Amino acid sequence: MEIDEVAARVVRSYWALLLVMTVLPLALVALLMSGQEPPSVAKSRLQSGGAATDAATGDAGVSIVVSQVKAFATSDTLLREVLRQNRIDRSAQKVAKAIGVSGLGTSTVVELSVKDADPAVARTLTDAIGTAVVREINESNQGSIRQRMAEIDKRVRELEKRLGPLSRRAAAQPVPDIDAANERERVQTELADLRSDRSALLTQLTSAGTATVVQPAVLAPKTDPTVMMSAIAGLVGLVGGILIAVVAEMVRPTIPGQRRVARRLGVPLLGWADRGPAQLADLGRRVRLAARRSGVGRVALVGAPGPLPAELVSAVASAVYGDDTRAVPSASAHAEAAEDDDTDGPSLNSGGPGGKKSASVVRAGAGTAVMTKKSGEASPSEITQPVPVRRLCHVHAFEDIDPGSDETVGVVVAVGPVTTVSGLETVRDLVAASGWPLLGVVAASRKTKPSRKTTSRSTTSRRPGRARDI
Repeated sequence: MEIDEVAARVVRSYWALLLVMTVLPLALVALLMSGQEPPSVAKSRLQSGGAATDAATGDAGVSIVVSQVKAFATSDTLLREVLRQNRIDRSAQKVAKAIGVSGLGTSTVVELSVKDADPAVARTLTDAIGTAVVREINESNQGSIRQRMAEIDKRVRELEKRLGPLSRRAAAQPVPDIDAANERERVQTELADLRSDRSALLTQLTSAGTATVVQPAVLAPKTDPTVMMSAIAGLVGLVGGILIAVVAEMVRPTIPGQRRVARRLGVPLLGWADRGPAQLADLGRRVRLAARRSGVGRVALVGAPGPLPAELVSAVASAVYGDDTRAVPSASAHAEAAEDDDTDGPSLNSGGPGGKKSASVVRAGAGTAVMTKKSGEASPSEITQPVPVRRLCHVHAFEDIDPGSDETVGVVVAVGPVTTVSGLETVRDLVAASGWPLLGVVAASRKTKPSRKTTSRSTTSRRPGRARDI
């Protein structure tokens, strides 16, 4: 199946659904947000540094910094402490949802933002949270190093206190203390190792970097999110409508376009029945050509599925019968026509040799409009003039076809803009069951289902008449 056919099936069959699913959420969101005051946003910038961020360059380093800052900023413990210290009556969970962190290029500088209805509260929270985050980052990056350095400094002070007495005892006269001398050497060696470790830790502490607040909190210009949120709601509604249409199309598949229906049936598109007199005349010529090619003198208009409107059948019958040929009835024909009016329905009879009926009749029944003749009586000169003989083609609705007749009938399918696959299968079943040739497809710009009023009038207008031959 082609992409354009899929799009046509969704758009043509469910355009009303797509329109409602797009416009309704858009209008509702716009209506709900029109009376709301947009919240104030305060922004500050933080400089974050560390071995992990220095090792990762580009987007990877920025992602690490942003994740680290957001993890600390949305911590429940940190937010509760900030709210308690600043005496702000806000929920920690709501404040966490109002916090945003974004990177600035590929640098380690990130932007921290906090939304709140009160501009002063937004600035206060941004500054306090930024300071707390910087403290937590520095503690995370440098805490262990500083703790180790403090332990080394404490041990160095203890050893230095022991070193003085040991040195005096080792240098005592006249007899030096050998044990004190050995202990002094051991203490001096340990002190040298500790000082070396402290120097390495100091270098590591310097390379670890220090997080700082680069820019205090400032209020950002207020923006109205109504347009953006409405557009998002409309887009989400459109996607939902498309999903519903796809599911409905899977359950009840359709074929968009009249030409695609003709292509599916393997027959030509004969023309349009509701696009003006020129198109209608061209349709009549094509139906006559298709009937002559198949060797049939009677055509049945079939809906896909169901009965067709009487106006459509009448229009096609008028086009096929032709307006250039005028029937000249005889007196007996007038009498038989009047008798038919009182019994089964109106019919047209043309005079012939011996007063017999002509070979061209378009009869009317339930769901079929009557063919009308041109007004005016034929003059005597017209009666004596030779009339061009043309094999006429009868057009009926399928409901008016006598199933007991041995005459072969050509089938013409009338379809609208969208045709169900099940309706197309009913046409195939009809052709297969009857053995009648399928002549082509007649296109209509609107749906081809008859209105309830027309169907009711056609049903109630039947009167009992003479029995038909079967």
